[in-house]
Amino acid sequence: MSHEKPTAPSPIRMNVSTLPGLPAGARELGVVYASVEGVNDHSFDECLAELTRKAQALGATALIGMQLVQSQFQWNQRTSLLATAIQI
Repeated sequence: MSHEKPTAPSPIRMNVSTLPGLPAGARELGVVYASVEGVNDHSFDECLAELTRKAQALGATALIGMQLVQSQFQWNQRTSLLATAIQI
């Protein structure tokens, strides 16, 4: 059995963005996630507040590409949000 040697790192820097173009001077800080119990208006507001706190802790001034997931399993109802934190 032969094992291939790992290839050397590419000299090209890879930039990944969730948007085709960010405003001038903006930079992505990372993805933030929050999840709380319940599936209702209150749980959405609570989850959004938690997501915002996490983004602000990273130094973000905006959230983009937010996704909402509401799981309504009988024993585990949850509201979850996922977004990209950016600094403008």
